[in-house]
This record gives sequence, C-alpha cells and structure tokens, in this order.
Amino acid sequence: MAEGTGTGTTGTTGADTPPVTPDVTTSVTAPITAEQLAAAKPVLQQGLLVDKAEASNAAAKLDAAADSGKLTLDVDAADALIKAVDAARDQVMDLWKRATDQLATPLQLGENPVAKAISARFSDLAVGEDSGAAKALLDLFKVLDDISNALSRNRDTIRDADEEAEKSMKNAGGSW
Repeated sequence: MAEGTGTGTTGTTGADTPPVTPDVTTSVTAPITAEQLAAAKPVLQQGLLVDKAEASNAAAKLDAAADSGKLTLDVDAADALIKAVDAARDQVMDLWKRATDQLATPLQLGENPVAKAISARFSDLAVGEDSGAAKALLDLFKVLDDISNALSRNRDTIRDADEEAEKSMKNAGGSW
C-alpha cells in the first residue's frame, strides 16, 4: 500500500485501488445567533448590491455593444450562447420558485414574542422585498434575461446582414 492513500490494496498490476468511501457522512452545524445574523446582514446586503451593480453594468455594456454593432458573433455561436444563457436563466427561475416557498415558511421556534421576532427576521432576510435572497435571485434572472435579449438582437442583426449580403451578391450575378 502506498503511503497516504488510505486503505487501498495492491493488485496483480501493482496499482493501488482507490480508498473505500463511506456511505454515511456526518456534519456538524452550529446554530446562528440573532446577534451573528444582525452583524452579518449589512455585509451580505452590501455584497448583493455590489454583485447586482456589476452584473447590471456588464449587461448594459453587452446591450450597448450589441446595439452599436460592436458585438459580433456568428449565428451558430450566438445561438449556442443564447441557449446557455437561457438555460441558466431558467435554472435561476426554477430555484427562485422552489426557494421562495421554502424560505417563506415561518420558523417553528415557539409562540413567545422573541421566537416570533426571530422568525419574522429570518423571513425578511429570506424573501424580503428589498434585500432578501429571493429578491437577489429575481435580480439575477432579470440580468440573464437582458443578456439573452441583447444576444438575440445581435444574432438577428448578423443574420439580417448576412441575408442582405447574400441577396446583393446574387443580384450582382455572383454566387454565395
């Protein structure tokens, strides 16, 4: 057995077999306190705002490049890219649909005022209109949708230009 490879055994070829992976794994999680949550929220919100601003800025630049004709892709490459962006956009929407229902479920911490306040706070962090995780997913969906639309416009412009060039060439007696 080679040093550091676990419980592998040597066969007739002299190669080690991979170590056996256990079927059961355990993990330990520590509950988050209300103070930790309150301390983390501004940092998380700022990170979401920065990420959203960067994604929106990138989408706006892509949109402007597509509109000005500076973005050039061949039609097949554009179709492949649009398909990939649309798939990502659809995955984000599916995640949003699943997560929103799950995240909006009140925590079952009890019926006392503190438990209700904590439950409401977690719900706001999860699905709050201005800063919740669900809102961040919707924002990402919108950015991906904008990118898909810009790419589609660019592809259509290229396709129209190619068709026009082919038509002009044929009218001039050439072949395409």
